[in-house]
Amino acid sequence: MLVAPQIITNRAAKVVHSAFDRLGSKLLPYRYLRPFSYWDNYYGLNPDITQEYFQLLDYATIQRFENKGYIARRVAELGIKNVFPKSYFSVADVFAEQPGPDAIWFVKPTHLTGGKGITCHTTESLKDLELPKHYFIQQQVTDIELYEGRKYTARAYVFIHNKKLYVFDDGFVMIHGLPYDEKSTDFATQVDHRGYHIAGSPIKMKQISELPHADRKLKSIQNKLHRLKPVLAEMISKSSDVHYGLLGIDLLFTRTHDALFIELNSKSNFIHTELINDSLNSPFFSSFLTTLYTGEVDARLTQI
Repeated sequence: MLVAPQIITNRAAKVVHSAFDRLGSKLLPYRYLRPFSYWDNYYGLNPDITQEYFQLLDYATIQRFENKGYIARRVAELGIKNVFPKSYFSVADVFAEQPGPDAIWFVKPTHLTGGKGITCHTTESLKDLELPKHYFIQQQVTDIELYEGRKYTARAYVFIHNKKLYVFDDGFVMIHGLPYDEKSTDFATQVDHRGYHIAGSPIKMKQISELPHADRKLKSIQNKLHRLKPVLAEMISKSSDVHYGLLGIDLLFTRTHDALFIELNSKSNFIHTELINDSLNSPFFSSFLTTLYTGEVDARLTQI
């Protein structure tokens, strides 16, 4: 007789429970199911989560990889090219490379997500900028693919478990609300996707699989993730049979369907529109839960 697992979560509870419901008969052969937790220690430790539980990687590691500046520095230190846009930690470093007068620059906070705190600058306006503490500068990705004339960003889902790294076979795209002008420094044009969940919003969500040449795009994500693997070595090494990590990688696609990562999120949001929750987020959780509980890699995960 199946004994349902105990579940403790303080994030994405609806998606977690929906994913377990999807597993259904896959877990019927198991007389015992290890309890599962998806708990963000930002809200404090939960004393009920013991070593018996499946649980997230230690909080210090998750926090370190949530730091966008840390990732940018590691990419530079390891000499990893053409995975992220070039990043700088001072205005002087930008101008040491004699940037073009028409370039656009994104000044980004190291810890905030969802576009919060990002400002856009021309080369000229960057000259007079005093870079705030805990911010860095990222060069614009040019020649990006548009959707109906609008910029979009995509997110890929990554699962880390038992010293292995996997990527899911789909992700989502967030399509901005205004027509795109690559020379614009307007926040709404370049960054803003607030209100995507509101009916009638000009901000739209789709799945990567709905885009043209999705197979080429997903293959490029896999290739870039393979090149990024040395940066993720600490997370991978700290994973175990019970400790897992989840990543959301924000990226852009060029017109040739090449993926360029722009941010790595170790504390990703998995609650979006009902359609994306049901067609993408819940299946992703179901996929990695299948791997956790059966010991067999789910067909929708590709090991990198």
